Amino acid sequence: MLRGLVLLVLLSAAACSDSSCDTGIVDLSEICLPTTAAPGATMVVDVRELCGRGCSGVPSCTAFLRNAQVTLDVEQDVCQETLTAECVAQRCEQRVVLCQLPALSAGDYTVVAPGGISRVLRVQNGGTSSCRFALDGGV
Repeated sequence: MLRGLVLLVLLSAAACSDSSCDTGIVDLSEICLPTTAAPGATMVVDVRELCGRGCSGVPSCTAFLRNAQVTLDVEQDVCQETLTAECVAQRCEQRVVLCQLPALSAGDYTVVAPGGISRVLRVQNGGTSSCRFALDGGV
């Protein structure tokens, strides 16, 4: 039992160390987009990661508009600690992250995300300003 406690303390200390980290792109498996979005308002949508590394931090998402295309930039810091046997043995993380889209004028926009996801978002009067996955607390 003492050996296990010592191992736990050592692992905890390693997790708090100043290890090297790199920022990596996170592939997505799913984006929640409404049938139509409201024009002129920022929009909050859920995105789900495809297969996050065990022990890794929650990804972040930013979106930008360029030439009628909304590009989602989803990334996270991947640190040395995620390469331990314990972390590698964990199953894929499929966390849901909020992503704020910029205010868009009426029209159709292609939404592009890491992992090869590409969808069309129609923006018109009567649309909504958010999209949440039902099983993750959304509507």
